Amino acid sequence: MVHSTVQLNTAGTASLECFVLDERISSKFTKTRPALIVCPGGAYMKLAQREGEPVAMRFLGLGYHVFVLRYPVLVTGAPKAPGRMPQTDPHSHYPEQVFSLMRAMTYVRAHADAWGIDETRIYALGFSAGGHVVGSLAEHWDDPELLARGSFTAEETKPSGVVLCYPMVSANLVKDIVAASDHAQVPAGIQDAGGRYEATPKQMAELQVEALFGSKIPTEADYEALDLRLHVRPDMPRAFVWQTAADDVLHAHETTEFVGALQRVGVPCEYHLFQTGHHGMSLADRTSNAYPQDVNVPASVWVQLAHTWLSLDGAPFNHAL
Repeated sequence: MVHSTVQLNTAGTASLECFVLDERISSKFTKTRPALIVCPGGAYMKLAQREGEPVAMRFLGLGYHVFVLRYPVLVTGAPKAPGRMPQTDPHSHYPEQVFSLMRAMTYVRAHADAWGIDETRIYALGFSAGGHVVGSLAEHWDDPELLARGSFTAEETKPSGVVLCYPMVSANLVKDIVAASDHAQVPAGIQDAGGRYEATPKQMAELQVEALFGSKIPTEADYEALDLRLHVRPDMPRAFVWQTAADDVLHAHETTEFVGALQRVGVPCEYHLFQTGHHGMSLADRTSNAYPQDVNVPASVWVQLAHTWLSLDGAPFNHAL
């Protein structure tokens, strides 16, 4: 296996960790394999580690070349002094994350021959906010401004399919946080690798807004621009989506509405809505759990379901890869 990490921008805020299986099966045989780019969640403010490497290892074991994208996030470090706000990068807001995923797609595609990648089967998978990044690419893979900025072609950036895991479908949660902050209904405190630090509800709302919009007062048009339900198009890559009905952070009804929009325009999709399970379960088993409630046996089957769905691109179907 080849294991390496490459920087995707000069600022050092985006990188791609590569887990590439050896294409040599024996002395006489080689095999091309599908590739999967994984985008962890983290509310656009940080990256959830359990939605990165543990997921990569699971799909690596299923025969995929796997790449973990660590895209730009707002919070870059703990406060420099007690009681201060965390350190942030004002340039790391949407759509920087989508641009980073475009760059990752082109990088993987450019190395297809060298790494034994099936160029017809390069997928993107995202959790929560990472699911929003992946969903945004599925809708805006030919965005002229982003393509021109990276000197990409649309063919280089379009994934063969996308897997959205309890995805952020809209920015309505942020809108609710902003509205609630005036009444102190938002839990204080956010957490990063350096430990826990307190933030007032108003400060929390400002951080959320900055992470998504890069501005203090987003307009209704800004919110609409991020709503995946409003930008579905027939030529999107096919999609696998899963969510839990009990998710009290990103609500299932929005995910279901997004899937309904896909169906209305004819985008091939598969949708699994599990009855139980809270937000952020990752693999939903003991491999990635931080707390006992992260283990959810019914929802943990999503990995095999997604693998079976991804295998629909293979031929014949009974040979999954």
